[in-house]
Amino acid sequence: MYIGELARLSGCTPKAIRLYEQMGLISPQRLGTYRHYTAHHLKLLQMIRMAQDVGFKLGEMSELLAAKQHQAPFPLELANKGIEAKRLELKAQRKALKLREQRLAELQAQINQQFAPKVSAPANTQTPA
Repeated sequence: MYIGELARLSGCTPKAIRLYEQMGLISPQRLGTYRHYTAHHLKLLQMIRMAQDVGFKLGEMSELLAAKQHQAPFPLELANKGIEAKRLELKAQRKALKLREQRLAELQAQINQQFAPKVSAPANTQTPA
């Protein structure tokens, strides 16, 4: 298939596909002046997009895909290592966000305590009978 069809099927733009090629993330076959892509390239693009969706940057993926190009089998250990590192990163981010949320609650409490209008005790307005 050509780049237009690959773009349509993958949801990537042709410009993004060319960028992935320049970075060495995918390498199509050349048929004359045309690039030819296979179902394998489509799968790679889908994995790249999924990895981006979960927080991987293209640079983080290049090491894995470069290793794949130099090894016949997929470097599964390297992929799992990267995914576990991303999980640890997300865990740290969640912890930091939880702390931020607590600090926001403290700030809100301080602001309300300091600047809330003072309510005076109600005066006894009843008249004796």
